[in-house]
Amino acid sequence: MALGVADWKPGMRVLKIKAKVPLSFLRLQARFVFSCNPSSEIDLLQIERLPDIISAWTEWFSRWDAINTYVTVRRFQVPGGRMLDICEENGDSMARHIWDGGVLLAAWVVNQPGFQENPQSDLSLSIVELGTGCGMVGLAYGTRSNCRVILTDVDHDALEYASRNSIQAQVSYNSASSTRVLDWSKPVEVELDRPIDFLLVSECIYNPDSISDLVRTISSLVQQSSGLEKMGNEVSSARPQIVVSTKVRHPSEAAFFDLMRESKFEQKQHISIPIHDQFRESTGQEPEVVHIYIFENPN
Repeated sequence: MALGVADWKPGMRVLKIKAKVPLSFLRLQARFVFSCNPSSEIDLLQIERLPDIISAWTEWFSRWDAINTYVTVRRFQVPGGRMLDICEENGDSMARHIWDGGVLLAAWVVNQPGFQENPQSDLSLSIVELGTGCGMVGLAYGTRSNCRVILTDVDHDALEYASRNSIQAQVSYNSASSTRVLDWSKPVEVELDRPIDFLLVSECIYNPDSISDLVRTISSLVQQSSGLEKMGNEVSSARPQIVVSTKVRHPSEAAFFDLMRESKFEQKQHISIPIHDQFRESTGQEPEVVHIYIFENPN
């Protein structure tokens, strides 16, 4: 194993790392791991145990292959031991990255009481994620048994990452995921075959230009969901919960909540999760916060 130290300074967007590795290490396949905790390069998907900097893995390579420097793999372990590997792009794309709001929402979800795997349960959950990006939040739901997850995004390249992550994820018993293109500015073309239980919106309200289209899309999906009959003995016209996570970046994000109220959605819950950051703590700064909101439409 080759070990090295990288010096990241606050304000840096990119940290380029160089390492000298003996060719004898590359006779088979290898990968680089960059971690704050050399004793455990896999990060536990628990809010109180997430590191300040999420560990990063390269893809597998050999001495005959060039390292793919455009892709980073984040490796998380969820309660129960399943692995959630999320590939993201090293670049300026907004859609093909994991973000604080998505990581903490995923950690919050998988650690909720009753979320743990129950292969004997007949309750099948239907999940739809809007603006899924790499698919982390929706796929975190997929580690629960009996989930049907639809990952949607307008960015085709992002959906390629989400599809790849879906294949690599260790989904739970009788769970499955799929990807769909969904443009909020156009009529919703996603056909549901069952009512939605949870509609996920993570780190999607930062752009004021798309907020009204986002709320219209939420309303359309909820309306379509309410018109479907539940399978088996479950009731019809279920009320999906809309789960929104965001790290507030601009006051204009408040427009989303105004439009949700105008569209008759009621806020049922608000959870604030401070982001652990040793640098901010050591300099006396207030921690950044991820907010999770849960809405329902009572109609």
